[in-house]
Amino acid sequence: MFPPSDKLKKYLGELKPCIICHSKNLESWAKLDYLEAKKCRNCGMISVNPHLNDEGLSKVYEDYFSHRLDAKELFEKRKIMYEIDRDWITKFIDHGKVLDVGSSGGQFLSVFDSNKWEKQGIEIDKDAAEFAKNEYDIPIKIGYFPEISFEEKFDLVIIRGVIEHFSDPISVLKKCAEVIKLNGYLFITATPVGDSFAFDVYREKWHLFTPLGHIHFFTVDLLTRILKTFGMSLIDQHYQYEETPYANPEKDFAKIKNDIILISQGKGDQIKTSPPFSGSMMTAVWQHYRWAHNK
Repeated sequence: MFPPSDKLKKYLGELKPCIICHSKNLESWAKLDYLEAKKCRNCGMISVNPHLNDEGLSKVYEDYFSHRLDAKELFEKRKIMYEIDRDWITKFIDHGKVLDVGSSGGQFLSVFDSNKWEKQGIEIDKDAAEFAKNEYDIPIKIGYFPEISFEEKFDLVIIRGVIEHFSDPISVLKKCAEVIKLNGYLFITATPVGDSFAFDVYREKWHLFTPLGHIHFFTVDLLTRILKTFGMSLIDQHYQYEETPYANPEKDFAKIKNDIILISQGKGDQIKTSPPFSGSMMTAVWQHYRWAHNK
């Protein structure tokens, strides 16, 4: 668990209503120094609120891509996860035009069969976009996704480990609906789950709360509620854990049981962070069943 840098405190924005239902009836859910996640008492959405503004977030992501490349052990685990995610989504669609939103260096797109997929990415980091082109010959548009124009529409749009990072994720989901073909798919995966058991137990010590770029903690139900207004319907969902390279069920379950006892005894300060745990990360797919661009 990494406490937020005091240098970033000045970039905190203003307190905002719930992004789902616009209620101002919020309660504290997790707090680490000056960062606080609040839960909407009306719909259950959890967001860091207030969170860093765009200038603060840009500083968080300075050298982000190069640091990811340098973390060799984590990169090897991510490669396994890329294949797991690819195998899951290709049960529903196995060819066509695919767009990866927040594509980084194209590593995830690289595991899709180039004979079956016409690949494209969106990324704000120029170094990552250049890496994708040089390493995998994947074209990447640079910019903020909701503001980019597309001449074509896509059979599949991917948001992998990204939706929680957007200040305004609703505009991102709306844009997805606009660029997905009728009967096309939206695939959201590697995303922390707001109603997960581990988040409820650990709160600010949940290992998925502490990254400064994590702003919003959705549930599949809340995402489905939003996407329905844009003409999309939930097809399937899954919570990856045991099949991942991060899982150690015997060790992880033993730790969470012991930590629950510590918390009940008022000794939560002895806990550094949470283990990987079932239900913490979502994988889900929605299908576009009608046009709803004016919603």
